[in-house]
Amino acid sequence: MPLISHYVDLLSTRLNDNMMDYSKATLDEVFSLLSTSRSGLTSEEAKLRLEKYGYNEVKEKKESPLRKFLSKFSAPVPWMLEVTAVVTFLLRKYDDMGIILFLLIFNAIVSFVQESRAESAVELLRKKLSVQASVLRNGEWKSIPARELVPGDIIHVRLGDIVPADVKVIDGEVEVDQSALTGESISVERKVGSLLYSGSVIKRGEAYGVVVNTGVNTYFGKTTELVQSAKVQSHIESLILGIVKYLITIDVALVLLMSLYSFLTGVPLTNVLPFALVVLIASIPVALPATFTMQWQ
Repeated sequence: MPLISHYVDLLSTRLNDNMMDYSKATLDEVFSLLSTSRSGLTSEEAKLRLEKYGYNEVKEKKESPLRKFLSKFSAPVPWMLEVTAVVTFLLRKYDDMGIILFLLIFNAIVSFVQESRAESAVELLRKKLSVQASVLRNGEWKSIPARELVPGDIIHVRLGDIVPADVKVIDGEVEVDQSALTGESISVERKVGSLLYSGSVIKRGEAYGVVVNTGVNTYFGKTTELVQSAKVQSHIESLILGIVKYLITIDVALVLLMSLYSFLTGVPLTNVLPFALVVLIASIPVALPATFTMQWQ
């Protein structure tokens, strides 16, 4: 898949430029670089590292509610309504202009409210499905929220676990599914000295490893940054844009035909403009964005 390959190439470049390549380092070098050992960290060391590296999480870039609401007026369908509102104003059809503006604002509100509800539901689901990690602290194994892991921690992963951070395997052998990160459909084997990437899923076996990267410094974190910065057009946006393009083409063709009829028959253009306006308004799918928003969410 070209798009996935492109992301992987970009990601590899960023990893090489900004991060230590732990995949090539020996276990002794990793322990030395992270100032840790097979005995893990103490609670005090973990607390200090948590203050230094931050929580093991990738924060989403949240857009301000006002900016998100205003963005509802910057799309193909709103543009058509806005142009129509200007035309009705120039023709002094203020009642029609008021109705169009009402529909424009109403659809923006509906779309904004539906998206806000969907985001709230996803956030609630994320909190309920918080990943736990089995970590060696103070010489004892305990279960803690994965967001509290720090570089240097010794953790244990087994069948069904989601790898909570980038981990260098120090003991054991596993088979992992990392298709969500690399697009590979086949599981891969990871042995002692290999890296397990955050977000991959253990399909077979169990292993012990040392955490080498957390949060935005993980492979998953860098992938997320690339996806967020790419701003790829979604399927629903492409679908709506395609529909609107066809409607605009039909609108322009009908208005040109009416103008040609006016010219050939000698009918004043001012008499034809109201009919052209009716055609324009009738062909605009006013509720299309809101309808798609409710159906897809």
